[in-house]
Amino acid sequence: MSQRRDEPGRQTRPAYSSTRRTWYGYGKLTHAEKSGFGRFLHDCSYVFGDISIPALPILFVIMAAPGTGVYDATAAGFLAWMTMVAVGTAIRGGWIRPFATDTLGWVSLAPVLIALRFVYYNLVLAVAVFGGVALADAVGYPPLSLVVAFTVAIGSTMAFPRFAESVYGAFRER
Repeated sequence: MSQRRDEPGRQTRPAYSSTRRTWYGYGKLTHAEKSGFGRFLHDCSYVFGDISIPALPILFVIMAAPGTGVYDATAAGFLAWMTMVAVGTAIRGGWIRPFATDTLGWVSLAPVLIALRFVYYNLVLAVAVFGGVALADAVGYPPLSLVVAFTVAIGSTMAFPRFAESVYGAFRER
């Protein structure tokens, strides 16, 4: 794969390269060549942290939500959260292309995009989980909560890189 420079608001290098930055302890950082499986594991841990830390407020709310069934808010929340991590991992590694952009790779860690993550991830998980559970209750078909959570998580994660590009571009022009 060819090496590409990062685009504004995006981390494209991991999508085009099989090398990943590795920490050996004692403050030593290096780049190491990784197999496809190694890249997937590395990217998965990166995206897990990238999504989980900003989403902690809604994750705590989901954990405290009432319900003991298989289709309650906790189950829908776990499914949505892990779906977002899996799709984000595939985007970061360059295995899938996000919606409405030709640029491979995940969203960079610019300050404005870190703030965007807090709002976006919490809102997406709230809609996926509590909207899905409410819709399933209204229709009277409990498994619908999981279908909604899964669908919203995939769509929102696929759309996030393009949305972040737009927000980053708007703040750079100021």
